[in-house]
Amino acid sequence: MASVSLSEAEKVYVVHGVQLLECGGNLFDAISIAVKAALSSTRIPRVRVLEDEEGSKDIELSDDPYDCIQLSVENVPCIVTLCKIGCRHVVDATLQEEACSLASLLVSVTSKGVVTCMRKVGKGSLDPESIFEMMETGKRVGKVLHTSLQNVLNKEESLGPKRQKVGFLG
Repeated sequence: MASVSLSEAEKVYVVHGVQLLECGGNLFDAISIAVKAALSSTRIPRVRVLEDEEGSKDIELSDDPYDCIQLSVENVPCIVTLCKIGCRHVVDATLQEEACSLASLLVSVTSKGVVTCMRKVGKGSLDPESIFEMMETGKRVGKVLHTSLQNVLNKEESLGPKRQKVGFLG
């Protein structure tokens, strides 16, 4: 939080928005990956908070458009959804597999494999052994997901301004 704080306990940057253009599949997983990638490429202008003799504060932005800080996304979790089908569980279930599942577990995992949150969705129930197995699978898959995502982000970052711009903002 310190990296987005301009003046402690007074002013911070706030990031809003995830806009869905299509929904098909593991929504939470896709959003968590997209948010981590977006935060990784976000540059925040360097600011200085100046205080005058009367104690009032003023924010000064650098004149250099390249004088920015990059947010650390090391501890930003990714979500892995595991669907329970019969006595097994499936990662990244298809729509048909999701239809066969009565309960799913969303596991939020950091790059170090730390589970930050779990949530059961669906009308079915999960026994404690299944939850443990699904959590362990989620941790393992989450670590691989983070490594793969970070490799792609590092590769894109290394291209610098030469990277191809795609989409409606390109």
